[in-house]
Amino acid sequence: MHATDLPIDRDDLPEGEQHAPEPEESSEPTTASPDAAHQASVTLLGDEDPAPDAGMLDLDETVGVRPFINPLPVGTIVTTPDGRQFRITVSLSLTEVGDVHAPPAIQPLPTGSVVAAPDGKQFRILDPITSDQTAGFFEYEAGIDGDPRRVWLQEAFSEAAAARLRHQAEVLGDLSCPMFPRVLACFRAEGRSYLALEGTSGKTLAEAVAEGKLSVPRVLSVLAQVAFALSHLHERGWVHLGLRSGRVMLSKPVRVLDLSYATRPGQEPAGNFYHAGYSPPELVNRGPVDERADIYAVGALLFHAVTGQPIAETGAELSTWEPPDPVAGVPQILHRCLGAPETRFSTMKELHAALLQLARRYAPTVTYSVGACTSVGLEPTRIENQDAYLHVAGELQSEQGRQSWVVLGVADGMGGMQGGEVASDAAVKTIQQRAVETFSLGKSISAQQQTEMLRDWAIAANTRVCDRLAEAQLRGGSTLLCACLVDDRLTVAHVGDCRLYLLRGNEARLLTRDHSVAMALALQDQIDMEQVPHHPDRGNVTRSLGDRQPLPPYFVDTLEEAAGAPTLALRPGDVLLLCSDGVWEPVAQHDMLQIVGRYAPDLKKAADALVETALRRGGPDNATVVLARLDVG
Repeated sequence: MHATDLPIDRDDLPEGEQHAPEPEESSEPTTASPDAAHQASVTLLGDEDPAPDAGMLDLDETVGVRPFINPLPVGTIVTTPDGRQFRITVSLSLTEVGDVHAPPAIQPLPTGSVVAAPDGKQFRILDPITSDQTAGFFEYEAGIDGDPRRVWLQEAFSEAAAARLRHQAEVLGDLSCPMFPRVLACFRAEGRSYLALEGTSGKTLAEAVAEGKLSVPRVLSVLAQVAFALSHLHERGWVHLGLRSGRVMLSKPVRVLDLSYATRPGQEPAGNFYHAGYSPPELVNRGPVDERADIYAVGALLFHAVTGQPIAETGAELSTWEPPDPVAGVPQILHRCLGAPETRFSTMKELHAALLQLARRYAPTVTYSVGACTSVGLEPTRIENQDAYLHVAGELQSEQGRQSWVVLGVADGMGGMQGGEVASDAAVKTIQQRAVETFSLGKSISAQQQTEMLRDWAIAANTRVCDRLAEAQLRGGSTLLCACLVDDRLTVAHVGDCRLYLLRGNEARLLTRDHSVAMALALQDQIDMEQVPHHPDRGNVTRSLGDRQPLPPYFVDTLEEAAGAPTLALRPGDVLLLCSDGVWEPVAQHDMLQIVGRYAPDLKKAADALVETALRRGGPDNATVVLARLDVG
């Protein structure tokens, strides 16, 4: 197959080699009348000193392939039957040997137009995104009437393009991964086919590379996410085949777009296509494909991101490659992506692990600043502080690289005098012991593992509390709030009425829900949330450690209940504030934010000031606060 048989992604060509009037990308060869021919100014490859106008090439007569209505883009290589190769330097004209009639241009829908789906949904056009008349597509940003979500609406006006939309809807419907867009609707209206996808914000990888603002650690992090998404795709029995920098969105999480080329492993692709700079060489031969084609494409993305240019038509010559910012580990990954199929990573999971390990090696170092304070309070009859707290931090070295971690905890003893003190002490010591044991194993911890292990720690703490109380023949119990950070990823285990706040900039956000009668009334809209700190039932706790054995897992809240997700990514400068009710009852949320801001960056002084404020306002109860800030160096 000659180079002219294959569509070219013009938006991925190097700057200066794009043909401006042409569409951004092409999915199928465009055909014309057999009587039409192109002429171009070319250079003969292999000439020692070719001039810019080294020759004229009649593509119809010289190459003997079916010509295109649109001229080939500058930079395309054309191979003649005798083996000579010509590079297009200037596209000159379309010579009309016969009577050639190009179809009239089809116009995109104007802004404000409404497309009605059969189920009654109405999509209002907000802004055209791209137009590709050759491929038969228009793409729009749209909205759904009565719904605040933004939608990516694709419109097909040819049967081949419509088939691609239907195929993409089929593939996406088979996936359950947030790194691919969700299908909202696939339908036909007024003679055209439409695919409505969940909107995605952010820049594309191509745009970010063109701006030159991506660091190598950021590139590695992005491509590790891409590899993770493709691993899921491969597990569902599809090979992407359409991966390129303009189809990777740098949203949170990263989104991989355009599943219209997806093919089952072991099968041949449905059509002729080749994405210059990203498709593996074997795709030209139209044989059965496997996931190693996508491994090549991820390597091509890495090459493009670190060099600023996609792979040339002649391939990537890594032996003489001199990147602008050499990074050890990158050439090794490229070598195992861009070579012959048998030399590549055997699975996408293997590539994902390599990218993740390298990303962590070069990621900025995460550290934590911590400050804490506790007081017995002002109640004259309280002679023991039944609150307890902990903070323990370290660095985890695993096969995935370096990970920083910190575990924070506050426990508020209940049941009077010695029983509450024994219970809270047992709770925090169990958490501390489990944390040290877990992280000393040197194994990388996933988000799901991190969430599950904190719940397990809380259940283990309950067992220890029950045992200690039984041994001492005491009655009592304890609340428990445990927060764990692995790098910037936060997880929580929560039982009782201690609270966790996130202080970010000028905002404070509560990340837990009290297990108390007062909070239950607020959640049922019987009282306002602002009334909870002063309600007479605020101290009537509905869940605690030591209350029952074994502790049901559903007794332990994670971030899911209050924040809507089991994990939360912190930003540099974010502060976590853990406290007992002796602090959050007398000290309002906005006061906490102001006090911490006043004493930053000294978190010990800020913790002291928070407890002192609680005491000045007459706080009778034990008062404890732990502050932790995420620092990146």
